[in-house]
Amino acid sequence: MEHSEDAHALLNMEGFVVLATSEEDGECFVLVETTRDVVGCPTCGVIATGHGRSVVQVRDLPAGGRPVRLVWKKRRFICRESDCPKRSFTEQSDRVEQSLTRRAALEICTRVGRDAHSVASVARDLGVSWRCAMDAVRRHGTPLVDDEERLVGVSALGVDEHKMLAASRTRNTLYATSFVDLDRGRLLDVVPGRNADDVAFWLFGASEEEKASVSVVAIDPHRGYANGLLRALPDVLVTIDHFHAIKLANEAINDARRRVQNATLGHRGHRDDPLYATRRLMTRAWERLSDHQRERLVVALGRGDPDGDVGAAILGKELLREMYASESLAEARDRLETFYAHAKWAEVPELTRLAKTVRAWEAEILNFHVTGISTGPVEAQNLVTEKLRRIGHGFRNFANYRLRLLLHSGVEWDTRPTARIRGRHPRLVA
Repeated sequence: MEHSEDAHALLNMEGFVVLATSEEDGECFVLVETTRDVVGCPTCGVIATGHGRSVVQVRDLPAGGRPVRLVWKKRRFICRESDCPKRSFTEQSDRVEQSLTRRAALEICTRVGRDAHSVASVARDLGVSWRCAMDAVRRHGTPLVDDEERLVGVSALGVDEHKMLAASRTRNTLYATSFVDLDRGRLLDVVPGRNADDVAFWLFGASEEEKASVSVVAIDPHRGYANGLLRALPDVLVTIDHFHAIKLANEAINDARRRVQNATLGHRGHRDDPLYATRRLMTRAWERLSDHQRERLVVALGRGDPDGDVGAAILGKELLREMYASESLAEARDRLETFYAHAKWAEVPELTRLAKTVRAWEAEILNFHVTGISTGPVEAQNLVTEKLRRIGHGFRNFANYRLRLLLHSGVEWDTRPTARIRGRHPRLVA
């Protein structure tokens, strides 16, 4: 097929014409050249003189299930201007970047960013190296994540930590902190570390308009996060939601159960031990237990909890849940006092520790009844983060890690809707 208008239309690259096509070993080769004859020197602008051609191979998008390679006959030019330092050069095209067509580079960025494919798999599909594919992701993805419009209009902010890289013989566990827009469920940024300075550094980097729009923040009970937030946003309402508070209560139950097991049985929990066998029922909401499960739990506590320590911890957890279920702030305060009184009366070490933690975060816990926000979108983002870590088989380069996360969870992709192909209507089938 030579100099065919159909071939030019199939190529769909303005400024290029198809000279010939061939297929070899299941790969399609397309010989192309540009249509421009007059080219100015990129340095001085004087019209240059042609000086032969050089052949460059460029990877394009697959066609018909076959990899495509463009064989570009690039023109070479010589600048005749005596004062110009540019002696010779080859023609360039905005349709080609490095060893890829621009559309192939955009496809790589889209598949890696929007579709969360691994760089290695996309590079393998298009027949390029990992480095070439990752360079394309950086070129086209970095402007998307650096767009400041992503950070505008954030009123509810969620902050949480997650593990980026597990510990090894030569390094400690590396953590990172995620910032999430709770209203839109969008990842705003990821920074290395998990202390007050890391949070404050990111917030101080935001504009005054962006900081002024944030009125409430949801965090886990981590004093470093609270200190960093209040350092940059002194008037913000910090909230501890029910998820993290009840998680602390469940940890107190498990700690009390382990202590009682060791004291009464002399060993860790075994399958047939009464407390160990019902450990999952202890942390479940009481109203979600069936009558049979409640009976099992009561019998197990009677057999394995002689002093009632575990039962007191379970009751403390339920009192804390009732506080979060309150319909008003005043009711929540009253129920929190009931929780404190129970913890003081029970004199269970784990419950006393829980009450001390709750009292230290009392203002932030009660703010839940003012703001009504939770870290649910942040926990959902942590699941997405874990999925991307598995797909990429882990990350050691934080810049690549941040770029991948933001491209997948922090950018709105402009996707073109595709009309669905419908089958034949039954009435039209003979």
